[in-house]
Amino acid sequence: MARNKHNTSGIIKYPFWQMTYQNPEAIYVCINYGDAAAPKEIAEQSVCINGDIGEVLKELK
Repeated sequence: MARNKHNTSGIIKYPFWQMTYQNPEAIYVCINYGDAAAPKEIAEQSVCINGDIGEVLKELK
């Protein structure tokens, strides 16, 4: 699985990517304005939303 050592957000996301990869029942959700993505290894288990989290949560409410 791809890992960027110099990207703080990647360091934070990496454990969640691993947990999702190891659990076929898991779903990884990423809400991020301008950088909503998941590694190809978990793409089918992922929901990626390119947007402001505050606005996305308002819409879900």
